[in-house]
Amino acid sequence: MNTTSNETLTTVTQQSFIIHPNKILLMILYRYGLGFVFLIGFSGNFASLVTFMSPILRVMSTGCLFFMLAMADIFYLMISIFEFVEVGIVQEGIFLSVYDSICRFRWFMKGFIRFCSAWILAFIAIDRWLRTRFPYKTNQWCTRRNAFIAVSIAAVFAILLHSHMLSSQLFGGLFPGTPSIACGPIDTRSPYVFFFFVQWQIIQ
Repeated sequence: MNTTSNETLTTVTQQSFIIHPNKILLMILYRYGLGFVFLIGFSGNFASLVTFMSPILRVMSTGCLFFMLAMADIFYLMISIFEFVEVGIVQEGIFLSVYDSICRFRWFMKGFIRFCSAWILAFIAIDRWLRTRFPYKTNQWCTRRNAFIAVSIAAVFAILLHSHMLSSQLFGGLFPGTPSIACGPIDTRSPYVFFFFVQWQIIQ
C-alpha cells in the first residue's frame, strides 16, 4: 500500500506541474481572474441578500433557499481570498506556522459549502416543481420550516462526508503555495493518499 501511495503522490505532483508550468501566467490568472470573480461575486450575492430579505420574499420557502444560497456563495468567496493572496499576490506559502490548521479549515469549508450549495439548488428546483405540480399543497409543503429542515439535513450529511479533512492525523499542508496540491494527506505513505487523490475525487 505504501508503494501505491507513493506512486499516487508522485503522479499527482507531476500532473500539478504539467497543469501549472508557467508561474507568471498562473499568478496573473489568480490575481486578476479571482479579483474579477470577487468583484462580480460579492456584489451580485450581496444584491441577492438584499432582495431576498424583503418582507414579501423572506416568508416564502423559495426566498429562504435563495437567501441561504447567496450566503453560501459569499462564504465560499471569503475562503477563496486565501488562495488569491497566496498564489496571486505573495506567490508562496503564507502563515506556515499554522498552515496545517488553515488547510483543514479551508478544505473542509469549501467541500461543505459546495455540497450544501448543490443541494440548495436541487431544493429550489423541487420547490418550484411542487408549486407548479401541486399548487393546492403549496402552503403545506413549501414552507420556510421545511426548507430549513431540508438544508439542515444536507448540512449534516456534508459534515459527515467531509469530516476526514478535519483530522490532524490525516490532513494538512502538502505543498504550500502550489494550487490544487497545497493541502493534502500529512503522511504521504499512508493509504489515505490513495483515498484522497483517487477515491475521494470520485466520491465528491
